[in-house]
Amino acid sequence: MADAIKIRNEDDAFKVIQEFLDGARFKGGVELEGWPKLKVRLVGDKFESSITPSVMKSFIELQNVIYKSYAIAQYDTDDTRRLSKEERDELEIEVKVEEGSSIFEVDFQEVLIKFAEKAGETMPPEMMVVTILGLGVLWAGKTSYAAYLNYRKDVRAAEAKTEEQRDSLSTIEALSKQETARLEVLNRLLVAQPRLEIVSRQVYDARTEMLKGFSTADEATVSGITVSGDIAQELVTNARRKAAEKRLDGFYRIVRVDSSNPDEFKVKIRKHRSTEEFEAIVEDTSLNEEKKEVLQYAEWERTTVFLSINAKILDGAIKQAIVVGVERRNPPD
Repeated sequence: MADAIKIRNEDDAFKVIQEFLDGARFKGGVELEGWPKLKVRLVGDKFESSITPSVMKSFIELQNVIYKSYAIAQYDTDDTRRLSKEERDELEIEVKVEEGSSIFEVDFQEVLIKFAEKAGETMPPEMMVVTILGLGVLWAGKTSYAAYLNYRKDVRAAEAKTEEQRDSLSTIEALSKQETARLEVLNRLLVAQPRLEIVSRQVYDARTEMLKGFSTADEATVSGITVSGDIAQELVTNARRKAAEKRLDGFYRIVRVDSSNPDEFKVKIRKHRSTEEFEAIVEDTSLNEEKKEVLQYAEWERTTVFLSINAKILDGAIKQAIVVGVERRNPPD
C-alpha cells in the first residue's frame, strides 16, 4: 500500500499541488499533521478575553463556507440544505479562545479528515488529495488571504476619491515573490478543478463578511497579516458577493422576444420540459441577424431551439444570462 502524503504546513501543501499539476498521481491518501490552522488576533478595548457579536458572525460565516465547500465537492451544489444533520455535525468547527487574550484559533484538521473520509467513497485518491489540500489553502492559507487583501486594495484604490484614501491603502504590503508564485499555482489548480474555483468564490464572500466583523477592532491579524480596523473597513466598502459563472446550454422554448431596445436584444426563455423561465441578453458580437431570426421564428412557431448560454449564479438564482449560440435542432425524445 502506498504511503500517505504528510502535510505539516502550507509549504508542503503547495509542493504537492504543484506535483499534481505537473502530472503526478497519488495512491496513498493524505495525512495532516497540525495543518491547516487559522489564527486571528484582535486588538482593542472590546477584545480582552471576549468576543463581540460582529466577530461571532464572522466565524459563523466561516462555518457556512465549510458547509458550502462540502456541498460543492460532494453534491455539485452550494445549497447546504443537501447536508444531513450527521454531515453538519461532523463538519462543525471549534473556535478556541486563548485564555487572557484576544487570540482565536480554528483547527481545520479534524474537519478535513472527516471530509477526506466522505470524499474517499466517491473520489479517486489523487482527486481527494488535491481537493483536501486546495480547501486547506483556500480556507486558512496565508497566500490566498494576502491575495484577497491585495485584490480588494486594487479595487478600492481605483474607486478612491481622495489621495488620503489611496495613501492609506498603500500601507498594505504587496505580495512577496513566494506568494506571487504560489498564487499562480493556486490559480492553475482552480482552472483544473472547477469545483474548487466555485469554493474560492464562496471563500471570497466569507472573507469579506469576516473582515467586516474584524474591522471593529483597532487591529486585526489574520494568517500572520496585520491590518488596522480603519483599513479593514476601507477594504470591504462596496465589496459585492461573487457570482459563480456557469454554462446553461440546453434546449429551450422562446417565450418572448424583446427587440424594443436597439442596443440590446433580449429573450425570455423556458427550459425544455421545465417550468423554469428567465430572461437572457443575446450577444451581438457572436450572433448575426440570421440567428436572431431563428429566435424570432421559434417564438412564433412555438418550437424548441438549442441555446448556448453563459450565466452568473448567486445563491442558486440566475443573476445574468447571455445567449452566445443558437442552433435549430430538435431535443432528444
